[in-house]
Amino acid sequence: MKKNIEIAQDILQEGRITATKHANGRDWWIITKRRNSGRFYNILLDADNVQVKDIQEFENISAYSGIGQSIFAPDGSKYVSSTIRGNVGSDCYIDIYDFDRCTGTLFNPIQITYADSAWSGGCAISPNSRFLYVSSYRYIYQYDLWAENIEATKDTVAIYDGFIIPPIFATRFFLAQLAPDGKIYISATNSVPYLHVINHPDLPGDSCDVCQHCVQLPTWNAFSMPNFPNYRLHHLEGSPCDTLRQPPTAAWSYEAQALELAFQDSSYHDIRAWHWDFGDGATDTVPYPVHTYVAEGVYNVCLSVSNPRGEDTLCRSVAAVTTAVAEPEGNISVSISPNPITGFVALLQLETLVKLSAPQIIVRDALGREVLRERLRVVDGKVSHELKVGHLAAGVYFCSVEEVGSVVWQGKIIKQ
Repeated sequence: MKKNIEIAQDILQEGRITATKHANGRDWWIITKRRNSGRFYNILLDADNVQVKDIQEFENISAYSGIGQSIFAPDGSKYVSSTIRGNVGSDCYIDIYDFDRCTGTLFNPIQITYADSAWSGGCAISPNSRFLYVSSYRYIYQYDLWAENIEATKDTVAIYDGFIIPPIFATRFFLAQLAPDGKIYISATNSVPYLHVINHPDLPGDSCDVCQHCVQLPTWNAFSMPNFPNYRLHHLEGSPCDTLRQPPTAAWSYEAQALELAFQDSSYHDIRAWHWDFGDGATDTVPYPVHTYVAEGVYNVCLSVSNPRGEDTLCRSVAAVTTAVAEPEGNISVSISPNPITGFVALLQLETLVKLSAPQIIVRDALGREVLRERLRVVDGKVSHELKVGHLAAGVYFCSVEEVGSVVWQGKIIKQ
């Protein structure tokens, strides 16, 4: 490992470094741009070095710099940069280039100009690399990158709904990021505990389902959004640079709705075939299956993926339960969040109208064995307690709040 190696020295456009996989599926192309210029630095990161491989100059594209984002399409075929000049009424720009993953060359530049009184914005591209989303302060636009006339496909898929965090913090649209779950998340223009989300970005028009301030964060976020390239992009088949011939890597996630689980494949390196084993005798061979379990429980789910160079399998435990969130019971209400629990700590919050002198939270596994017991401190009829569950294996657990041997509340938690 080495650090502080100078790659290029220039006045670069702020916040615009982005990357995509080389056609060999291992190395990386990194693109950055000179401020107020049409000059691009095409940087190659390979197994041995990082260096500028080419400098490109584009004279016919507006060279303005400003707030915005630069991104690659998930398949690496296009490079897009959105620029908000920051003055109400000023033109905003969307620059679209084709990109050669073998040579690292930008070509076929297109510029779209619009004005909508934007102060800020960003951009992201759908998982299928077809739809470009441009967040522009009060609006979110969708463009079809596969169309012959991209500008003509402009569709307004969201208008700011006026939501405000008191006293004045509006949740207008700012930076965007395609996430590993296939959704696009968008930050706000103020410090707020919310993100917007595009639930189905591969779909055209309003069917993409923009949900404003629908993702509540555990803390306040001041404008920022992670900047992740597509780590799962495989080699470019048929390219003369496809020289490494990598075997597949299995990866997947899921979302649970009671006993119905929706599985999402996120494997990479040219996947040709999928085989799901849901742990209850059922199987499937599609990338995104939905499976309903007959009974509650913890199941060992395995995904096997293959390509002409090999096969890989990933197995994980999943929990299928009909009720995972605690409900009020009589004069006492208890909630445990998050639930399912993915980390080491969950927050137990309790409110009671009856006097509790020495309550305890007791957690038991599916066989009834006690795995956790902790004292609760009641202040003015309320409890806020960190439940330390880092030692628990994945599964369904039964909880109870007990007072001198008497059970005053029961519920379930899931540990993932």
